[in-house]
Amino acid sequence: MKMSKKSVLTIGTFDGLHLGHQKVLKKVVEIAMAEGLQSVVISYKDHPAFVLKTHPMPKMLCPAEIKLQEMKKMGIERIELLDFTLELAKTPPLKFLKDYIIPQFQPEVIVMGYDSHFGHLRQGNYDFLCRHSEELGYRVEYVEPLLFEGKPISSSSIRNLLLSGKIEAANNLLGRPYRLIGKVGHSNSKGRKLGFPTANLNLLCPHQLIPKSGIYLSKVIWQENVFFGLTNIGCSPTVKNTGVI
Repeated sequence: MKMSKKSVLTIGTFDGLHLGHQKVLKKVVEIAMAEGLQSVVISYKDHPAFVLKTHPMPKMLCPAEIKLQEMKKMGIERIELLDFTLELAKTPPLKFLKDYIIPQFQPEVIVMGYDSHFGHLRQGNYDFLCRHSEELGYRVEYVEPLLFEGKPISSSSIRNLLLSGKIEAANNLLGRPYRLIGKVGHSNSKGRKLGFPTANLNLLCPHQLIPKSGIYLSKVIWQENVFFGLTNIGCSPTVKNTGVI
């Protein structure tokens, strides 16, 4: 089916892109394919909390690089990662809708999850969109939350699991292994004496959440090559080091 310029879109932070988020995005792709629309996600490069300075400040599960990769895997055709600024935070949802979303994306359908919000004071929610749908010419689709142990899957619950070292449980809610992304940094080269290659990872996103200290079985992707190994988080067990690695 030939794609039109009109779209089906959703908007949100989507930190973690966990199974609950994936349910929303799958709905977007499903509608796009059925109705010949372009699938669009509007999100942010960084977590809004870093600008709003909310406390406690959450660590990110899904830096922009990972967010883009995972959304593309799901079949999202157009991904807009906005710089979240104080100006954007103060923008009334109706202004954001009329001045940005409608002219830029021509949405025929807007998909909202149970906790999806945008605009000043998070006022742009499902009910808000429904009130303006006839005037602005779109319909709204609502996606029920995905529950785990009777509660909606949330990014905060996954953060708590990772900080507690419960990696398998966190991965189950993410729908994939938790991933750290970074560049290999310089070290004192003492690891060479261990008899196998070692590398230190400098995170690309300084705000990304690092799991509880420990040694984890890991899969390393480097220059499109895949290696299996051990990842140590915390103080080195073999090399004297006063810092955390």
